[in-house]
Amino acid sequence: MPKIAVDEFGNKKSRSILGGRATILCYEKEPLLWHYRQKKKGSKTYLHRALNEPDLASAVRRAEELYLTLVNEDKPENALISDAIDAWITIKKDRQSAGQLTEATVKGVRSGLGSVIRYYLIKEKRLNRISDIKKDTFLTFNQWRVTQSWKVIERCGPLKPPTGSTIKRDLIQMKDWYKNFLIPRGYATDIPLTETISVRQDQLESNPPIPLEKDWPTIYRYFEKWATEVEHLGNGDRASYYRQMMRHFVLISYGAGTRPKELLGVIEKIKVPHPEGGLVEQDVVKGGIRWCDVEVEPQTHHTVDGKPFEFLEALIYIKESKTGKPRECPTNTGEFFLRWRRYCDQFRKEKGLPKITPHDYVFFNPFTNRPYPYSQINKSWQQMRTNLSLVLTPSKSGKPYTVYSLRSSYITNQINEGKD
Repeated sequence: MPKIAVDEFGNKKSRSILGGRATILCYEKEPLLWHYRQKKKGSKTYLHRALNEPDLASAVRRAEELYLTLVNEDKPENALISDAIDAWITIKKDRQSAGQLTEATVKGVRSGLGSVIRYYLIKEKRLNRISDIKKDTFLTFNQWRVTQSWKVIERCGPLKPPTGSTIKRDLIQMKDWYKNFLIPRGYATDIPLTETISVRQDQLESNPPIPLEKDWPTIYRYFEKWATEVEHLGNGDRASYYRQMMRHFVLISYGAGTRPKELLGVIEKIKVPHPEGGLVEQDVVKGGIRWCDVEVEPQTHHTVDGKPFEFLEALIYIKESKTGKPRECPTNTGEFFLRWRRYCDQFRKEKGLPKITPHDYVFFNPFTNRPYPYSQINKSWQQMRTNLSLVLTPSKSGKPYTVYSLRSSYITNQINEGKD
């Protein structure tokens, strides 16, 4: 630290101002010019600013104004956008190092928030601080993402507009940043509004979503009761297991937004060369998740007023999807996976079946080690619709709920959450 200059009487040229909150002083290298010094809150280091004032009275006035400016800048909402993004990415990296997150998840945060959202706010919108982000700042994000972003943001692969799902992931990263970092730490009070996500109308009409607050409680309570009734009907072990499987599949599908066959798996016949010549048909499994494809971890989130709470998050790795590309699905279905696993372990133990290994499929028939036929799943679903036909609310399209409605329900719920 540079030495403080002394006056003609040998006294240090240092003056405390604002009741000791800051100091003005001259250094030996510039003994005639006053400088400003303020101790950082909660730190042993100092903030330094050159006042370039030779007059003491003028230096005091400048220092008092500077103090107010620095105090205002030190407020959380006045933090730099770039710094707040970097801080959140660092937290994600630390959680990855602790084994709580995968490398792919952190990579998604760096891409969506660290690259796209950062560019949009700082370069496109020319914003600097968190307080500059207004309620309507992201209402033009979708249009910019489709028309401009892919031209200005460096990326691997061909230059083309991003898909709707990619834009949605970007906005999910932004909302996660707000919900679990900016709002709990006082940087912001609300999540910015986003544009309504377009969903193909024909898909919603064919597979109408199940309203979260109306029909969904009726449906999941039906399957809860249905799964235990079989014990009283005397239908045997296989029926008991199947009904519990169906119950948990419905709960997890509604909370994960996955396609039915991505969780269940299907048997497809393919032709393979025979050693003695010709081709023979062989059964192969397409889709389906194994126990090693599911990671359940307690995660801490925060309420709107900043209070922390924990819930079990399940990260599902979908290796075979409709698009052919693997993906990760973070969901709030951890409790259902754990309960289903406890049931499976106990069932196998009681029936003398082999213990579950990490490579066993989550929803397969344990007696055959094959997926349940999709026709059987659909029949159970149709039976539910028939039994609840007098209490379920008709959809706007007049079409009945399908198994695929579990996926469209998740999409619709995400859209409605974005509107809040």
